[in-house]
Amino acid sequence: MDDTMFLNVLKTTVENHGCTIIDVDLENHIVNLDGSDDAVADCARAISELVS
Repeated sequence: MDDTMFLNVLKTTVENHGCTIIDVDLENHIVNLDGSDDAVADCARAISELVS
């Protein structure tokens, strides 16, 4: 999957779990999210499943 496709899937996944993306560092595999603690935890789990 290329970076553009990954970012689109990431954005959709994050928004479906009630978060927004603050910034992304693809080189260092860092995604900063905004949302409630529960939503961020749900987003993190979903992102983990996405990349594994």
